[in-house]
Amino acid sequence: MNKRILLIDDETDVLAADIRNLKEDFDVFNADNGSDAMNTIKSNYEFTVFISVLKMPGINGVAILSILKNIFPDSVRVLITRHPDTEIAFDTDNEGQIFRFLTKPYPMTRLIRALKECIEEYYLKSKNLKAWKKRI
Repeated sequence: MNKRILLIDDETDVLAADIRNLKEDFDVFNADNGSDAMNTIKSNYEFTVFISVLKMPGINGVAILSILKNIFPDSVRVLITRHPDTEIAFDTDNEGQIFRFLTKPYPMTRLIRALKECIEEYYLKSKNLKAWKKRI
């Protein structure tokens, strides 16, 4: 079962803590920004889940998740923000098709639960897609 996750966060301390807490249950990769994320996906296989913070230097989280959706259309995407609002929710629904939102700070249990739900969603979509293709 693919549990490959890419965490994109410019706060290196938060990123390091998340990786420490997740590495036992998930295959965790990390990136400090959008450019680093693009380099990471070039050297690795398909990812199940992409998690990005909204505000980063350079490209924002909605934009990078939208790009990643086009490269890995079956992936599941999570957006992390400190200040959620309806405009962000609207943009992410239209551009990045975000599955979950998390608001910083979040307890690790919430992140782990969200990741498990994302992986379940990934496999549910994959299973339904395969079944649909067999019917054609």
